[in-house]
Amino acid sequence: MYPKKRPKYLNLFYLLQHMPMMAIVSIAHRVSGVLLFFSLPWLLYWFHLSLQGPDSYQQVLDWCDSIWFKGFALVFAWSLSHHFLAGIRYLLLDIDIGIEHKVAKQTAITVSISAVLIAGMIFLGTALL
Repeated sequence: MYPKKRPKYLNLFYLLQHMPMMAIVSIAHRVSGVLLFFSLPWLLYWFHLSLQGPDSYQQVLDWCDSIWFKGFALVFAWSLSHHFLAGIRYLLLDIDIGIEHKVAKQTAITVSISAVLIAGMIFLGTALL
């Protein structure tokens, strides 16, 4: 009668390997925007807490020494740098600069590598302070 609907197995790693670099940058741009949006309340809370007095400021400094905060800071630095660089890339694409396939692929690779390098420099720079 009706063919059986079998469950499909989607291998995301296989899909990512065969996806164009421009698509990966586009997905990462959306993910970084969501991460920035959801990290904003935490950043505002920590800023508010740091301004309340010396005891709460010390509490914020203690949180900054935790491994969780350092991981959050690294992800935040990547998402901020990637979202900024990819946003500039998309603005240039909107005015037809770099729209050719070869140039678009090169700028996508440049954005990805630059975002990781900038995040690493920000993270190492704050770790050395």
